[in-house]
Amino acid sequence: MLTIGIHYLSDVASIDVRGKLIKGQGGFQLQMLIDKVLAAGTKQVLLNLTDVPVIDSMGIGEIVRAFSRVKDEGGTLKLIGLTDRVYGALKITQLLKVIECYKTEQEAVESFGGSANGKSAKAKPRKRKVKEEEGQGDGETGGEGEGEA
Repeated sequence: MLTIGIHYLSDVASIDVRGKLIKGQGGFQLQMLIDKVLAAGTKQVLLNLTDVPVIDSMGIGEIVRAFSRVKDEGGTLKLIGLTDRVYGALKITQLLKVIECYKTEQEAVESFGGSANGKSAKAKPRKRKVKEEEGQGDGETGGEGEGEA
């Protein structure tokens, strides 16, 4: 069963997804929650997938839909806590070149220019264990605008 919750860290909404993000598990709930967050005026959104063991094409579609919806409203959606299986699925689809991904909630919040404890800080997005063949060099994490899907 898929469960979705939300909590706020400063001006950042963190949406916690738990369970398999697969067909028939109620992915529409994510879109409803994204709409509520945006309607409340929040533009910085984290999608916490730490407790998502597996994802299929429907789940990937829900992430893309959420990312597009937030972006269309002038906001930013970032992913946190990807399991190895979810990371692999998103890497194959090239989504990690478009959507920023962080290991922890703290790092993701800091990437927005703030921190969970209210102090201002700046962090670079962290890539998972696998290094990209292109873009090695001066520390740029790149991602946006590279390649076509």
